[in-house]
Amino acid sequence: MAKQVTATKTSSCSILSVIHIMGKRWTIPVVETLYYARGEMSFNALQSALSHVTAKNLNDSLRELIEFGLVKKNEIVAKGVRHTSYVLTKNGIAFEDLVYDAKKLGGELYDRPGCELRQCKNCPLFK
Repeated sequence: MAKQVTATKTSSCSILSVIHIMGKRWTIPVVETLYYARGEMSFNALQSALSHVTAKNLNDSLRELIEFGLVKKNEIVAKGVRHTSYVLTKNGIAFEDLVYDAKKLGGELYDRPGCELRQCKNCPLFK
C-alpha cells in the first residue's frame, strides 16, 4: 500500500507545499482577484468580486494565504472604525506568475488556448 503524501507550509518539500496551496478551491481566484485589483481590497469587495464564495470559505482561504505568505492583511483604525484590507505580497505576485504559466501550459497540453488570458473566477468550475 502506497503512503499518501500531504504537504503544508512546514513540509520539507517546497514543490508539494506550493501544489498544496494551489490546489485549494479558492486560492487561485482570490490571488487573481487581488492581482488584477493592483492594490488593496476589503473583504466585502473581494466577496463581491468572487460572487460564488461564502464568507466562511473566503475567510478560511485568506487566513491560509496569509499563513503561506502570499497575502498581507492590513488593519487601520480611523475615527474608531477598524478597516481591514488585503493585498498580495511579493511572493503572492510571484505565485500569480506561476498560475499564469500553469494555465498557459495547460492550454497547450489540452488544446484550450487562451485560458491564461481569462481569470479563473469567471470559469464555470467556480460557479
